[in-house]
Amino acid sequence: MSKNRRKSLKKEPVIPKTDFSFYESKIYIIATIIMFHIVPLVFVMMGENGQLLLLQFFLMMLNPMFIALSGLIYGIKQGFNFKFPLFMAIISMVSIPMYYQFDAAANMMMTTIIMCIVYAIFSFAATVIGAFVKRLLRL
Repeated sequence: MSKNRRKSLKKEPVIPKTDFSFYESKIYIIATIIMFHIVPLVFVMMGENGQLLLLQFFLMMLNPMFIALSGLIYGIKQGFNFKFPLFMAIISMVSIPMYYQFDAAANMMMTTIIMCIVYAIFSFAATVIGAFVKRLLRL
């Protein structure tokens, strides 16, 4: 009888984890590709003013907010897994050397590494918070 009781006392994890599925994540990946690769292309075609706008607003403000929002929504709908924040960071990292112009190659490399880490942290934290909210809403 005590064995059955111990099994029933098994607690559910605080942050629900799920397996990663490209099928379930495709809308988030497509939205990230549009935000990081299609929209900057339009600004690059606008010339020097467009690139300045791109560097000031997208790299430091809009992209981290987008990463955090999509990670939060993904966490609420799907739960948490480690692969989603990594894919978001990789997709965003590729766009930085492609569309953002810097004075020196060293600046570009350092900015790419730093922003990749920042985007990964934002995505990871937002996915964890979203998975926690998912668990709270299920109670």
